Amino acid sequence: MTHGCVIFDFDGVIANTEEIHLMAYNHALKELRERLGKDIVLTPERYFSRYIVYGSSEGFDLVLRDAGIEANRELVAALVSAKDRVIDRDIVQHAGLLPGVRQLLSHLADRKVPTGICSGARHHEIEPLLAAFGIADYFPVITAIEDVRQGKPHPEGYSRTLQLLNERDEREFPARQSLVIEDTNGGAIAAHGAGMRVLGVATNSPLDHVRNWSEYAVEDLAQLDFGELDSWIGLT
Repeated sequence: MTHGCVIFDFDGVIANTEEIHLMAYNHALKELRERLGKDIVLTPERYFSRYIVYGSSEGFDLVLRDAGIEANRELVAALVSAKDRVIDRDIVQHAGLLPGVRQLLSHLADRKVPTGICSGARHHEIEPLLAAFGIADYFPVITAIEDVRQGKPHPEGYSRTLQLLNERDEREFPARQSLVIEDTNGGAIAAHGAGMRVLGVATNSPLDHVRNWSEYAVEDLAQLDFGELDSWIGLT
């Protein structure tokens, strides 16, 4: 029987990190306030509705353009560097594993379903947390922001992750039988662009909103029915 694979987003799907990212964005904007020439503060509502899907460089580029500031390469790089320092200092200490992740990974491993990660975060953010959570071995394939030319909502990352899983297992997992787990509309756009269906998790948005951009939706992965999941990816 041919079945699909499962590709996870990281922030907001595996790890509860988005509040840390928001804090780090605002720390960087405050630190470089003089170079920006104005105060910019991202509210939770603004961050989660506008910037959450992007990697740091694309996110800051958009923040600056929204504020009417020229987003030159040097300024964006300085903001990213300031944000990264906060992330590297705080993320392992303060981030937690989201509900249901460990149980889902165990179920997929028992059924021999390959799993990978496609994220707008850096390897340096993802891999220490996977190790701290004790789940690194479940993810032989990780596509991070430095591995792609265009981050989400572009489909490049998800297409690459699927290709790497195919190459690793020396078989072809059909895109339409594979599943992406996402917590943002922009991430879902990327997955759909790569030909895959989406299980949306309401980590940062109301469940009714998540249903608008995903084929399947749950409050969190602890609410997932494994029998239904098996049917989605062609195991039953």
